[in-house]
Amino acid sequence: MIDVYSWPTPNGHKVHIMLEECGQRLDRDWRAHGVDIGAGAQFEPSFLKISPNNKIPAMVDPIGPNGKPISLFESGAILMYLADAYGGLDTPKTRAAAAAWVSWANASLDPVLFVENERGGVVDTKARDPNNKRLRRLDDVLASRDYLLGDFSVADVAVGAYLLYVPQFFPDVSFAPYPALARYMGRLALRDAYAKAFGADARRYLVQKCVSYVDGD
Repeated sequence: MIDVYSWPTPNGHKVHIMLEECGQRLDRDWRAHGVDIGAGAQFEPSFLKISPNNKIPAMVDPIGPNGKPISLFESGAILMYLADAYGGLDTPKTRAAAAAWVSWANASLDPVLFVENERGGVVDTKARDPNNKRLRRLDDVLASRDYLLGDFSVADVAVGAYLLYVPQFFPDVSFAPYPALARYMGRLALRDAYAKAFGADARRYLVQKCVSYVDGD
């Protein structure tokens, strides 16, 4: 059984969502271990053995490459491993294109969406800006396709986990200036894996919020 060490953050939810998208079910195929980052659990020696940079998420797959255990940290690396090992991401072209978006989510989207305090806690979002250049570019890309690579992929897990965090914690923020992006968020929220990761009530709320961005309610 895969062991996931995480906490309810966008990076943590990425791994939960990806496992469910790959058909790996909680308590059947993987189990969650809470790492309370607010209480400093990420600095405990037992966790540092898995994640030496004291960050969540981290994961241990007892049946890794060649049937040997593998320990991973950094959400992007975990997502790409799961895509290769369990999600059928098996062509160089698909892998490279997906990896580009996974990297972009961590390096470019995260800083745009979240304002952190000196302790790393999220205190606000830059999505309030109706003319955010990166969100505008993402909106332009999604105007001509349902998902980032055309079909749903690990790229959407990486990007979507960040986007869907915003309406949950900053409900006053509207994505109405980015209609294609809002519709994309709604499609992601409707997927079964999101209900499993966030809970049915949270998924229902997210779908309603995304509809309101487009319809103006």
